[in-house]
Amino acid sequence: MSDQSNTKPVSDRIYEKKKRNCLKCREKFVSEWPGERICKTCKSSTAWREGIAA
Repeated sequence: MSDQSNTKPVSDRIYEKKKRNCLKCREKFVSEWPGERICKTCKSSTAWREGIAA
């Protein structure tokens, strides 16, 4: 018997990919969901990972 009461609910929202400007470098990138506003290049930078303000 499997107990599914502790599983994370699955969202019923369907997000549409959209081109947005990165809030850090201002370059266009494809955002996977509305809250994604920083591009992968900026997120992979040392400054971003270490929490250093730009």
